[in-house]
Amino acid sequence: MLQNPKKHLALMGLFSLSMSVSLAAEQRVEFGVVASANSSFYEDVGQDYYLLPLLLVDYDRFYLQGIDAGYRFFEGETQSLALEVRRTFDGYESDDSDALKGMRDRDQAWEAGLVYEVSLLGGQAKAKLMHDISDTHNGFTGRLEYERSLLTSSTYMVNWFGGAEYWSRKKTDYYFGVTADEATSVRPVYTADESYNLFAGVNAVKRFNDRYSLIASAEYQWMTDEINDSPLTTRQDQWALYAGIFYEF
Repeated sequence: MLQNPKKHLALMGLFSLSMSVSLAAEQRVEFGVVASANSSFYEDVGQDYYLLPLLLVDYDRFYLQGIDAGYRFFEGETQSLALEVRRTFDGYESDDSDALKGMRDRDQAWEAGLVYEVSLLGGQAKAKLMHDISDTHNGFTGRLEYERSLLTSSTYMVNWFGGAEYWSRKKTDYYFGVTADEATSVRPVYTADESYNLFAGVNAVKRFNDRYSLIASAEYQWMTDEINDSPLTTRQDQWALYAGIFYEF
C-alpha cells in the first residue's frame, strides 16, 4: 500500500503537538498507539487507514519524535537550534494503484538539516531546512510552521497550527515526475518543477492522569499546480485524521 505522503501527513501534527504541549514534563519517554485515516494525491489510491506504534522521547537536549531525531546544540529561554535527522514517508510502489503500474518505485529518504524554534506572539514558530542524505531524491525541503493555543487547562490543551512547506525541483520531480521510459498513451512524460504546499490544522491533548494521555489531530494540506499537473495525481489537496493513546514512563 502507498503509506508515504499520507502517513507522513498524519504524523506531522502528532509530533508538532506532542513535543510542545506544556501538560507533559520536559524530560520524558512516551509510547503510544495511533490510529489514522488519510487521503492521497495519487490517482486511484484513495483513502487508507493505519494503526501505528510510536515512541516519543524528550531528554535534555536530545529528542526522538517517531520519525524525527535531533540534538539541540543551542537552547535558550525562548529559542533553540537543533541538528535533526528524519526518515521521510514520501514515495510509492508501482502496485499501489492501476494508475501507477509501469512506474519505478519511488523510495523513502533519509534527510538531515537544521531546525530553529522560537516563541513568537504567544505561540511557537518553527523553521526547518532539510536535505536528502540517502541519495534518493537529492533535493531539499524548507518548512515554516506556527502553532498557538486555543484552549488550555490543567488537563487538556487544544492548539491550532498552520504554515508552508517548500520542495526543491529534484524532490518534486522524483516523486511526481514521469520519465520517458515510464510514459504511456495516457501517462505522458512530465518534469515537475519546485513546489509549495500550505497546511493548517488543529491538535488536541487530554491528560487522564500522570501516565496516560489522548492525543488527536486533524490536518488539511494543499499543494501548488506542480503536483496537480502531474499525470500521477487527480487532486492537489489531502487530509489526515488521527487519535492515539500514550503512556508516559
